[in-house]
Amino acid sequence: YLYSMETGEYYFLELNPRLQVEHPVTEWIAEVNLPAAQVAVGMGIPLWQVPEIRRFYGMDNGGGCDIWRKTAALATPFNFDEVDSQWPKGHCVAVRITSEDPDDGFKPTGGKVKEISFKSKPNVWAYFSVKSGGGIHEFADSQFGHVFAYGVSRSAAI
Repeated sequence: YLYSMETGEYYFLELNPRLQVEHPVTEWIAEVNLPAAQVAVGMGIPLWQVPEIRRFYGMDNGGGCDIWRKTAALATPFNFDEVDSQWPKGHCVAVRITSEDPDDGFKPTGGKVKEISFKSKPNVWAYFSVKSGGGIHEFADSQFGHVFAYGVSRSAAI
């Protein structure tokens, strides 16, 4: 979605009934584990009882070692429309890794992957759907990886 800081209005570019592959961007700046929150909701746990959602809205979660159990037992329901969420923390950039032919107008292409060597760091993370020595099929999606980088500023993330 897009958000206009001038008008306070939201605009949706698209809406999908699934978790987007770029969900780590939202997770990093909101500090919410989206797959875990989805599983919790699927198990019938109300959003107001999910510890990371409570923290995002500035609500106390009860603390303790077993944060989920304590939150379920001690948390007080709240109205999401009556509390402000936290401002996003930092910036996160996502880069799609694709197989393209630069000599043919960067059209998607298949082929053998000679080597992939990537070491994640605390603020940089990646995943790939192929490994060194593998291949990209000519009829498959040419995107085979994502790299995510987080920083306190946009320039630090880039």
